[in-house]
Amino acid sequence: MARLLQIAGLAVAPIFIQALPSPASADQILAVEIVTVEKRPAQITYELTGTIEATHSVPVSFRNGGRIVTLVVDVGDNVLAGQVLASVEDVQPNAALQAALAQLVAAEAGLTQARLARDRVSELLGRGASTRAELLDADEALLAAMASRDQVEAALKTARQAVADTEITAPFDGIVTERSAEPGQVIGAGQPVLTLAPEKQREAVFYAPNHRLLDSLLGDRVTLIPINEPGRRMVAVVSEISPLADIRTGTVAVKARLEPGSGEPGLGEPVTSHVTVETEPAFAVPWSALVAGGANPAVWTVDPASGAVALTEVEVTRYTSAMVDIAAGLKDGDLVVAAGSQLLYPGRIVRAVGEGQ
Repeated sequence: MARLLQIAGLAVAPIFIQALPSPASADQILAVEIVTVEKRPAQITYELTGTIEATHSVPVSFRNGGRIVTLVVDVGDNVLAGQVLASVEDVQPNAALQAALAQLVAAEAGLTQARLARDRVSELLGRGASTRAELLDADEALLAAMASRDQVEAALKTARQAVADTEITAPFDGIVTERSAEPGQVIGAGQPVLTLAPEKQREAVFYAPNHRLLDSLLGDRVTLIPINEPGRRMVAVVSEISPLADIRTGTVAVKARLEPGSGEPGLGEPVTSHVTVETEPAFAVPWSALVAGGANPAVWTVDPASGAVALTEVEVTRYTSAMVDIAAGLKDGDLVVAAGSQLLYPGRIVRAVGEGQ
């Protein structure tokens, strides 16, 4: 509406004043998306990626150490029980063995002489040509010779073991998973040289998101799918779930041991699997239904009789890609605004999209 004003006899350009909307227009019934909620058991499905590993591995080493002369296997090689895998210099152990053998010959000779001397004194005593004191001395000499022979035999056994310890032999059929030394290297006693994993004992190792109900998977059978062979299937049983989460990633190690007949996957082969965790019942609402309710999250609930909305604080237990799980604050059958909450205020009247005016 334009009015021509005159000030001190002068004509002034017209001023246009725009009419404001009436309060009634703000109270019009708003069409929004409304959902009816119901508490239902929720399921969380994880797609996990892991690798095939040995159920356990054994480090092997030289008992006495030394300079490595031969190392005939590498990572990935299959070995048989008793197979020689590596050796160190054996000059000193062999020299000690030869000395022990010579000492044994001397000890055997001394024992033979002591036995003959005792028999001779015993015979002379029977004919009255010797005394019992001489027989006792002969018995003591025989016992001393026997003890000396036993001592040399023990030293010989030790020398033979020292020669045997210059070689590492495979304790079982398996595969080499790690090689920690090289030929020419001087290593100490007990220092790992190779690591072996038993044959046909495999498990899949995954890292799953930390969830308080993850332990319910223990003992469940899962299907493993090799990434390089999607059409292949292997069956495993969840055998171990780590009680602690990784402080860097927040994940938990889950191990699943392959069942017999599931094939022989190679160590390090990548696999995937799907696991489902049953959670406590909750109300599921779309992300768009969640609004700020002060200190806590909230949703707009609708009075089925009047259509008026009210802000209701809720307790959220889990967020997914499309939904929000609510543990408390709602009850079965409640009407919740799923979309359009940005135009709401307490007491505003709404209707579901598609309903008549």
